[in-house]
Amino acid sequence: MMLAVLFMAGSMADAGDVKQVLDLDGQQTVQQRESGDFFKKSINRMAALPGFQCHFDQMMVFTDGGGQRYAGELAVLKPKRFRWQYAEPYEQFYVSDGNGIWHYEPDLMQAERLDNLESVDPAVMKLLDGRITPADLQVLRHESDAKLEIRRYQVRIKGSEPVWLGFSRTGDLILIERDDVLG
Repeated sequence: MMLAVLFMAGSMADAGDVKQVLDLDGQQTVQQRESGDFFKKSINRMAALPGFQCHFDQMMVFTDGGGQRYAGELAVLKPKRFRWQYAEPYEQFYVSDGNGIWHYEPDLMQAERLDNLESVDPAVMKLLDGRITPADLQVLRHESDAKLEIRRYQVRIKGSEPVWLGFSRTGDLILIERDDVLG
């Protein structure tokens, strides 16, 4: 399974009001129901995986128009074990054995032990680790790109800022996009 992770930073001043557009349990149009079913199946499928390994690309876009590209490999073995390795623009690792998280930067020859996932990105890590169910998500917006065959859902994971999740036509998570409050 291939997973590309894309985080984008933007200005919170540009953020608009959002409301839930997919009522996952209430009355819906056929199109909303099919989209909601696809979303639920995709999230449940991801939660059921024992683990996965993939390449990722991460792009940070700044409000001044600049940006920074990151790339690397991610391996997740549930529960709470992962290796998040950045190869570009410089090498660094986040590794967890399920009890703690280590961050290592070879260029600086420094390692630090992190106490919890809040130091990384708790909402995204919970999603990737399968600890998020459809009941934990509030769908705020939905978009489809027929040409690229991607379905995008803006969701709020309990206790966090909204993120965009993009799924391929087969239900594989291929995109995670979030705005950073720093802009």
